[in-house]
Amino acid sequence: MTSATHDKTGHRFYRLLLMALPALLLIGCGGRSDPARPMYYYTLDYPPPITQAATPLPYALRIERFSAAPPFDTQRIIYADKDLHRNAYASSRWVAPPGDMLAYLLARDLQRANALQAVIAPDDVMTPTHVVKGWVEEFLEEGTTAPAQAAIRVNITLLDADQSDPVARVLHQGTYHARAPLAERNPAALSRAMSLAASQVMIQIRDDVLGVLVER
Repeated sequence: MTSATHDKTGHRFYRLLLMALPALLLIGCGGRSDPARPMYYYTLDYPPPITQAATPLPYALRIERFSAAPPFDTQRIIYADKDLHRNAYASSRWVAPPGDMLAYLLARDLQRANALQAVIAPDDVMTPTHVVKGWVEEFLEEGTTAPAQAAIRVNITLLDADQSDPVARVLHQGTYHARAPLAERNPAALSRAMSLAASQVMIQIRDDVLGVLVER
């Protein structure tokens, strides 16, 4: 009795296994991940200023890393294709968050202009006389216009590092924005247009910061 029952149970198990095998194979094939698509990285670049100051101002200016509003606080390349809809390119990224790229460009431009005694990187231990802080409010491909545009909006604050009074520390605050048209709707065209918009914004920021420091 026990042997017959065992044989019937075994046959039933194998029949069920054979019936389920095609489904298991399909699950296995469907669950196999596709090869990862390559990721492409884009940066901002434009020629630094050619003109140089005859005599640098006697200040050491630190450019802090700019913070950013979501969703611009990552390396994702964001675009808008509807009024309140935001999306990101799947296989493309910025080489660094927008705040880092813009802070680097401002520091580079000020250094190349020879306008200050020193331009200090965020992680440098040198004590500054003044500090620039920034906040990226907008950094995206605006696809709701025709043609699509690269849009930048940055808030900048210039601080006197020697002042203990938080109000007196603020020497200048300003919002800077620019747009540049895209030749095509893709990340490569966006990086070129964004570089143009960034150059326009950086010229305004550089002139305002140096203008305030000249008057001190």
